This record gives sequence, C-alpha cells and structure tokens, in this order.
Amino acid sequence: MEIRRVAVIGAGAMGSGIAYLCTWKGYNVSVREINEDLLKRGMGRIREMIVAGVSRGKLTPREAEEIMRRVKGTTNIAEAAKDADIVIEAVFEDMNVKKEVFKQLDEACPPHTILASNTSALSINEMASATKRPDKVIGLHFFNPAYAMKLVEVVMGNQTSEETRRIANDFMISLGKETVTAKDTPGFVVNRVLSAAMGEAIFLLQEGVASAEDIDKAIMLGLNWPMGPLRLADFVGLDIALDVAKTIYAALGEKYKPPSLLEEKVKAGHLGMKTRKGFYTY
Repeated sequence: MEIRRVAVIGAGAMGSGIAYLCTWKGYNVSVREINEDLLKRGMGRIREMIVAGVSRGKLTPREAEEIMRRVKGTTNIAEAAKDADIVIEAVFEDMNVKKEVFKQLDEACPPHTILASNTSALSINEMASATKRPDKVIGLHFFNPAYAMKLVEVVMGNQTSEETRRIANDFMISLGKETVTAKDTPGFVVNRVLSAAMGEAIFLLQEGVASAEDIDKAIMLGLNWPMGPLRLADFVGLDIALDVAKTIYAALGEKYKPPSLLEEKVKAGHLGMKTRKGFYTY
C-alpha cells in the first residue's frame, strides 16, 4: 500500500507540527480539531511554520502556497479520515479520550487505513482494543518539534502486523526521519530512560545536593548532553513530564516514582517555559 493521504487528529503543538511536516513532504493532509477555535489556532500554527520556512530560505513563496493548499482543516472526524491511508492521532494523553478517538476512526476509515498514535507513553495495545483492526494499529512517537527532530519511535502492539510496521516505517523514512522499533511498554525507549534521568535530577534538587544550574551544568559537561535534564523538563512541560512519570510508575513500580517536588510544581501551575516558571524563571 502506498501512503498518499494523511489525517492528523489534534492540532496542538505536536499535531500541527506533524501536519506541517507531512504536507511539506508532499502529502495531502486533513487536520481535525474538536471545535472551530482550536482548529483556527492549529491552522495558524501550521501557517506560522510555513512562513518561518520561507524566512529561513527552506521554502520559496511558491512552494509555501502549494504546501498550504495541500492541508485542509475540519472539526468532523469522519470528514478528516474518510479517504486517509494513515491517520496519526495527536490528542492529549488521556487513554479514555484516545480510545474513543480510535473507535470513531475505526468506524470512519476505509479498511486499509493504518491507525497510528503519537502517544509518548500510553499503551498501543489498549488503544487497539477499541478497534476491529488491531493489526493496523501502531505507535509513531514523534519528538517536539516534529518537523525538526530526527527520531520517530515505531511502537508495535501485540497484534500489529509486520506489513503495518513496514508501511509505517517507510512512511517515516519518506518524511526524512530515522526510526527505532520498540515493543509496547510504558515510555517505550526514550521516555523510559529520560523519565528516570529527569526524576533523578529532580531528586538531587529536592534533596539540596546542588542547585538546578549546577545539576544541569554537570550533566551537560559530564555526559555531553546539549541541554540539562531540569531545563529539558521545563521545555517539555512539567505537567507532561509528570503524566509520563506516573504512567511508567504505575506499570513498572517504585523505581520510577515521581519526585514530590515535581508534583508540587505542577500543583502550583509552574509548568515550565509555557507558564514562564518551572525549575527556572523565563
């Protein structure tokens, strides 16, 4: 099967980035949001990415016009998915919401359509259980910003077919991505390692071992990370970091217990860069 038409469900930071990347690489893309206001914001993000591409010399004005013509927005999930060869779900990290989306997609999509989730930690198997095509359900975990970060984790559910994996993997390569294949486990590869590293850095801060600046400096210079784990947590969003940590902790036990300092920051609304305050002030 050849991928020609793509649907992206959710037009937040990740969904809009994925949609932009797909249309930039020549695919026709339908973007769905739950209401007109969120759709307008999402389409606005995509336009901003296209304008930025022109300003950086990555796109000509003519190419930018062609890209914009290839992406369409809608609030109707059936309309977005009806002709799609692959659908990428990018709604927020709530399993009940995701399962409802997958149920609706299963009913709206043609039989050949692959249903993919951009989840960063939740179970592909559980999402697949909401469909009658578990062999065609797969995880495609992009990293933020989706158009720039090279890696995509291709996550296999227990019933994901090899054909689905191959088609999805080839599609990622056509987008210019490097891929790794992982089994369905909480956090997959990157977030399982990153959650543990972030958690340990937060425990160090919580215990007063060193300042946030010195913890990050030590990791950057000692391990050659481009960004320290505490500033990276601020960049990702402390609420997202906590959600991922809780998911992994629930499945894998005490070793991954979230630090109380992280929970306190989230309760206080200090979520990192997006609220201008987290482990650092922006």
